[in-house]
Amino acid sequence: MTASRDPDRLIHAFLGEGLDELPDPVYDAVRDRIELTRQRAFIGPWRTSDMNRYLKIGLAAAAVVVIAVVGFRFLGNSNTGSPGASESAEPSATATPRPSPTPTAPEPSYGPLSEGPFILVYEQLFDVRTTVTIPAPDWHGLHTYTSVEKNGMAGPPQGARLVVFGGDMVVYGDPCAWESTRPGDPAASLDELVAALSAQASRDATEPVDVTVGGYPGKMLTLHVPEDAVFTDCDGGEFRTLIEVGTDGVHFHQGPGQIDEVWVVDVEGTLVFFDAGYFADTPAEDVEEMRAMVESATFEVR
Repeated sequence: MTASRDPDRLIHAFLGEGLDELPDPVYDAVRDRIELTRQRAFIGPWRTSDMNRYLKIGLAAAAVVVIAVVGFRFLGNSNTGSPGASESAEPSATATPRPSPTPTAPEPSYGPLSEGPFILVYEQLFDVRTTVTIPAPDWHGLHTYTSVEKNGMAGPPQGARLVVFGGDMVVYGDPCAWESTRPGDPAASLDELVAALSAQASRDATEPVDVTVGGYPGKMLTLHVPEDAVFTDCDGGEFRTLIEVGTDGVHFHQGPGQIDEVWVVDVEGTLVFFDAGYFADTPAEDVEEMRAMVESATFEVR
């Protein structure tokens, strides 16, 4: 789903409801370790979609480990008593060291989600916390991963994935020849983003319709990946819709014939993009569950 996310934002998102800040030495050490993990994670002949998934999990896990180790070093209480003024004085009592509080955060594990509310996007990524209701079993996901997948599968023949992007987004003119068709500026409004999606080459877009999601205005349309698309002929081997400016989050597709039901919502001036991606053989109930998640979405603006 994404090529990378800004490590600063990942650290803040991963802290969740815990400490608001880390001391500067801890923050710097965590960020350095994440950057190191990012460099190492690209070694190996992985498929792009799998690489992105496990890289995200690896970055989150690295952040937890470094926060625990480095945070204890810099935040640990090392108070001890002091000797008296003379040899006959009673020795001062030594304070019992207490471990520093550790930040609470979502467990960095990708797997089945419980039915009920799920924070799909932390507001640190693009200023809008996005929560959906998981309506049925067997949906898999990870906080800050910004997508959920039925049975952990997104590709053909029966995959189903709901993904969310937001903030400043650039729609490629051609999803296959995306390197040479990237506009210079992000879409400035809801109508401009929808118009760019509708005009994207080879997508056979439907006419946009007005919708309301979470009390905010939006538009909905359906896009298609051509049945005869050859991804290996595309730039970088990827068929792309858009890129999230600032985080470098890239929305690319899983295979020829993918159907994308898209909602674009204007949340107090910030654009939020939902894409329910599926295939002709995807069970109808999985598609309905993705639609239900979008309809259940609520937003909190930072």
